[in-house]
Amino acid sequence: MNTNRIFGIFIAVTILIWVLIFALSPQPKYQQTKNISIPELPEPLVDQDKLKKIEFKEVENDFLKIDTTDTLPSAKERVDKIDFNLYVYKIGAFGSSTTISNVVKAFNDAGFPAFTEQNKSNKNLTNVLVGPFASKKDIDENKKILNQIAGIEVGEVMAWNP
Repeated sequence: MNTNRIFGIFIAVTILIWVLIFALSPQPKYQQTKNISIPELPEPLVDQDKLKKIEFKEVENDFLKIDTTDTLPSAKERVDKIDFNLYVYKIGAFGSSTTISNVVKAFNDAGFPAFTEQNKSNKNLTNVLVGPFASKKDIDENKKILNQIAGIEVGEVMAWNP
């Protein structure tokens, strides 16, 4: 675009803005003025002199002494006695990522959640764990199926805390 067009557009927009401002602005000669009268507030019914005579005193409450010594046995001790462990079934420890993936997939396809954990004694191996189960009894009931899926004779039941 050349400068003449830009200059022309600028002038046209400026004129349009001025016309809109004056056309849409309120015209005082066409508006009616309204006078609003605010009624006076009535005098308060309370005697202001009596209010000034009230004295505030601090309340003493020595009769409400509360004994805050703990006489109940610790809840932590009771919770420690309860077994909140979950149990997992250790299928084995594997070094090949392909084997690990296949075993985990086989259990997931059969409807058993399976996951991996690094072996604590040998960092090159990865444990494949199935579960968690709520009790050892649940594992015992499913042990035959779990061994059959993994193709093993014996697995290891382990306590597991997430």
